[in-house]
Amino acid sequence: MNLTKYKITAHNLSGYMMVIYQDDAFKSVLNEFKPALTEKQLNVILSCIPNDPAQIQPIFKQSWAGKLFVEPVKAIGSEPDQQAAPIDYPAKDKIALWCRLYEEHTKDEAGTGIKYKTGAAEAGKIKALAVTPDELEFILKAYFVSKEWFTLPKSISNFIKKYNEIRAMAYSKPVPKVKNFPLPFDPIYFHNLNTNDQRLYWDHLRANGYKWVDAPGRGGKWEKQHTQ
Repeated sequence: MNLTKYKITAHNLSGYMMVIYQDDAFKSVLNEFKPALTEKQLNVILSCIPNDPAQIQPIFKQSWAGKLFVEPVKAIGSEPDQQAAPIDYPAKDKIALWCRLYEEHTKDEAGTGIKYKTGAAEAGKIKALAVTPDELEFILKAYFVSKEWFTLPKSISNFIKKYNEIRAMAYSKPVPKVKNFPLPFDPIYFHNLNTNDQRLYWDHLRANGYKWVDAPGRGGKWEKQHTQ
């Protein structure tokens, strides 16, 4: 998981707004502007925040030059460095974690968890695995829910054999689902979307030549920009 933050400030306001992205997709905002923004002001700013973090600075520079400023904050939550793994993570603890997660994800017909039986050979294989407890749990959780061919069968031997592929899969970014958003802007459709999909809809509008135009007394609307 990778978290990226962008800080939005204004020349005539105290405080800031923090925009948080997770794995290169919008996650949330923290509004700390003082005095508090009106609903109209907040919606205008939110409508400019794209789902793609690479677009946030260009969009604000174009729409709010000299009024709102966007600066990146150091990314957090990057993939851990495997070389930093402690060498004293006991094999018995790794096996205990494996067995617990295996039982949680593997059920019989009655829905009862199936216990995993380990042998000396598998214990030796997992003992040599250089990994932190947190990372191993993170990778195993991704492994047990995956149906990829290289994750089958679910065994310690196969896990160790395909560890590099499984680790890469665990840290890979999910493929975003493509939605067929309506054009022009449909306010009823928009208000039925969750927050993340609303931002994807805004991105879709911008990509198709629409721009949010502020209308005094009426809030504003998305208008198609005609090029000559």
